[in-house]
Amino acid sequence: MKKKHIKKLSRKTKSLLLSAVLGILTVGPILGNSDHSSKSIMIEDVQTTVTGQILDENGIPLAGASVVVKGTTTGSVADFDGNYSISAPSNSTLVFSYVGYGKNEVAVNGRTTINVTLEPDASLLDEVVLVGYGTQKKGEVTGAIETVSAEQLSIVQVSSSIDAIKGQIAGVDVQSTGGRPGQNPTVRIRGRRSISASNDPLYVVDGIPLIDGPNSMADINPDDIASMQVLKDAAATAVYGSRGANGVILVSTNRGKVGKTKITYSSRYGTTSATRLVDMMNGAEFADLKRESRRIGWNGAIPADTEVFLDPIELESLAQGRSTDYQDLVTGNGYQTNHQIGVSGGSENTTFSTSIGYFKEQGIISNQDFERFSGRLNVDHKINDIFKIGASFLVARTEQNWGSNATLGEALANNPLGVPYDENGDLKFLPTNDGIRTNPLNELVEGAYIDERQQTRIFAPIYLDINIAEGIKWTTTFGPDIRIGRRGTFAGSLTNTNRGGPGRARILNVNDLGYTLENLLTYNTALTDRQNLKVTLLQSIQKSRVEFNDGNVTGIPYESQSFYNLGSATQGGVLESGLTEWALASFMGRVNYDFDSKYLFQASLRADGSSRLAPGNQWKYFPGVSAGWRLDQEDFLMETQVSEMKLRASYGEVGNTSVLPYQTAGRLASSVYAFGESPALGFGLNEIPNEDLTWEVSKTLDIGLDYGFFNNRLVGSFDWFRTNTVDLLLERSLPSTSGYESVLQNVGSTRTTGFEFSISGGIIDNPDDGFNWDVDLNLSTYNEEITELALTDADGNPLDDVGNGWFIGQPIKVYYDYEKIGIWQANEEAAALAADNKVPGEIKLNDLNGDGVITPDDRKIIGNGVPDWYGGFNNKFSYKGFDLGIFFVFRQGHTVQSNFHGSNNALFGRYNNLDVDYWTIDNPTNAYPRPNENQESPRNGSTLRYFDGSFIKLRNISLGYNLPDSIVEKLSMEKLRLSVSGQNLWFASDYDTYDPEISEDSTDLNSGVVPSTKQWSLSLKATF
Repeated sequence: MKKKHIKKLSRKTKSLLLSAVLGILTVGPILGNSDHSSKSIMIEDVQTTVTGQILDENGIPLAGASVVVKGTTTGSVADFDGNYSISAPSNSTLVFSYVGYGKNEVAVNGRTTINVTLEPDASLLDEVVLVGYGTQKKGEVTGAIETVSAEQLSIVQVSSSIDAIKGQIAGVDVQSTGGRPGQNPTVRIRGRRSISASNDPLYVVDGIPLIDGPNSMADINPDDIASMQVLKDAAATAVYGSRGANGVILVSTNRGKVGKTKITYSSRYGTTSATRLVDMMNGAEFADLKRESRRIGWNGAIPADTEVFLDPIELESLAQGRSTDYQDLVTGNGYQTNHQIGVSGGSENTTFSTSIGYFKEQGIISNQDFERFSGRLNVDHKINDIFKIGASFLVARTEQNWGSNATLGEALANNPLGVPYDENGDLKFLPTNDGIRTNPLNELVEGAYIDERQQTRIFAPIYLDINIAEGIKWTTTFGPDIRIGRRGTFAGSLTNTNRGGPGRARILNVNDLGYTLENLLTYNTALTDRQNLKVTLLQSIQKSRVEFNDGNVTGIPYESQSFYNLGSATQGGVLESGLTEWALASFMGRVNYDFDSKYLFQASLRADGSSRLAPGNQWKYFPGVSAGWRLDQEDFLMETQVSEMKLRASYGEVGNTSVLPYQTAGRLASSVYAFGESPALGFGLNEIPNEDLTWEVSKTLDIGLDYGFFNNRLVGSFDWFRTNTVDLLLERSLPSTSGYESVLQNVGSTRTTGFEFSISGGIIDNPDDGFNWDVDLNLSTYNEEITELALTDADGNPLDDVGNGWFIGQPIKVYYDYEKIGIWQANEEAAALAADNKVPGEIKLNDLNGDGVITPDDRKIIGNGVPDWYGGFNNKFSYKGFDLGIFFVFRQGHTVQSNFHGSNNALFGRYNNLDVDYWTIDNPTNAYPRPNENQESPRNGSTLRYFDGSFIKLRNISLGYNLPDSIVEKLSMEKLRLSVSGQNLWFASDYDTYDPEISEDSTDLNSGVVPSTKQWSLSLKATF
């Protein structure tokens, strides 16, 4: 955050949470003398008790401000009303300080009452950030931590707060997983480390680690979030031990502030449509492709239409010039709407913040939507000077209608010469006589296909603060997290799933109960007026119990009952149930020390004991250490344009919770066998037990520089990091005589190295005429490489695992295939036959080894999904009450493997096809091969699926207007804002599909793909 922006904040709106945190930054009893020179020149005098009040420039008490007798370790801290009391020699000097304010030194001169006013100091003003189990001033942070404010989260209007941070933080890669309403994105912090385990970060909300982070974050209303901190390096995440390897995202929700009660109301409505639809063939184009596919040989004659088109419907459509665009029929316009009302305020002893929110997104496919009702109540109450209690209560109800995967798949694949309606205007089940392709509009008939996913969430952390003594605080936090989920599915007779068969129904119920209990002890003291020490100790336990039952039946007698009466089915189905439990016990210690606010040190150690691991091997230890040097506090930079310059370095070791519950013991699987002449069901080991299984561990070195120039008009950071991840979980092959194919062991390792850069600047800062231009830019790059696998040679050197597509020295996910260099042409018939047993019109491959024959040895690594660089670029212009925001995101230099271009580009002549430039004897192109009815897909057709995935996208553009106070006051309001915004309105990419932005897990874009959406919306926000 830029300091010049901080100055504009009202001191009256400082949060009580900040005050409480600052209150523990006290000056306690000395542990040791470290400034003997200062004490040696001090003249002993009569001790006097000095009292008074510490206020800010507006006369507001500064709770938590500190006062120290200069040159000693004697100190005190102001109470909630800013009052202090300290014993000091009558001729001593008192040093008053507070975060974001300049120090004030006042001589006692025998006085017993001294009231002090502290003034803001732009060079010292420093936001307080969460660092995991505590807070620090940003200038004191020695790890790689980035903050996203509520204002930044509101730039893009989305259902998920995680999706809102896309492109806003260096090193955080947020990728879309599809266009379904409510679909969660994929988040990668500094790339991937694990081959087989999860690479998702840990999410912590109001101090409680979430058990199922990516999914449970969807329950949290983005409007309820005050800020998010992203912990990127291992020293910062080491306090989370076995769950910190993939980074940690800390989420703070809105809390009340002392002052008058405020009421806020926000409303938004927007219309959505597909960002882009793919170019499929129309009826005439498909007819030409089908004719070519029936050509006799590669250069023979094409049969008559009566021999090519055997379906009378096709011939009728050709005669009438009729063509059906199924893609257009199944997609339309959707909408998003969001409403929230919040009330906050409080007295000196009690503050509160409460809100009720409603969000609804109707998809561009009629039976897909996402709806969320949410309510939140955060309360903090100061019982007295010792005890304080508080709670963060969330209740949310979400419902997502997923829709049928066949809708888009059938819309793309259906023959455009087919007819979706009969002569009476009723839907036909089969648009042609081809029994494979069903009418996608049948999937959209109300009640025909239902996939309803409901979840009720209760998340209610409570805490108790105990100020044991000056600088010593005990906090107990208990956070229950209850999620009750139900998924009901139904497929009627006339759907692609059943194809005229009896209806099927299923109900899956999942009850997830988890809780976290933590005890935190902090000791915070000023050893001298130049030295500060903070010690944090943690004891934590987290437990999870997940229970499910699943019923699946066939033969629903009447389809209107959907999945609500499984017992009426004529055919029984599969019944399943299960229980999974695990527990994690932890201890953590952390020490922070700074000298003269210039030299910063932090060290931590966490011990995690997990029930997932085998007895005797359950405890693991995760250290972290970091240091910082605030060069801007040195004399040689004092009189320069450098307003902030901090060099930092860190090293840490963190784990990845990669072992599943019960996995070390060897799990059973059922098996059917003959017991005499009767079948019997038995159980046997499905995997070899391995009590030595342990966490994958990532060891990260990070070197960073935080900078600010021209009174922080220009700020940013650089970071270089290297992460070595060891003990990867991989399957090691076993000889068949063992009775097992493989055993899971900790045998692999990877390395990730990267660089991050961010800069924010006030390009134009002109308060006189009101015009301002602010710019934010972040760029990141990283390289993954596998350094060890389960396979080794006779000398123990690691070998490539070609079967799994893993290669030493290459990223985790690469594309290993033949390389297409063109199409065999008519004058190359002999060469095509000799090299690859092909004919003209087929794909021509690169003969890498030059032996004249295409063999598996000619395969190569075509590319990988790791971008050369990615990031975001945001511009904000403001003039008086108006503001304009333009936000771009980009990802460059990565390869996409698109199975979408395989399933929809078969060139078979039976199903519709992407409109591509294919080879014929009269069109000797090198783009795509000749259609062939004898091949369901072209030989080596996988080589047609690789694309440069680079893109730049206009993520958001918005125009807002804050009505002037003269109008707002007449409306009895404090603030009124109107805005219009457009989202995902434009992108540029060579990757020809709905949207080039896809996640690493979404390469299989087949029947389930849903186009991403663009949106225009109007918003209103009023404060009373």
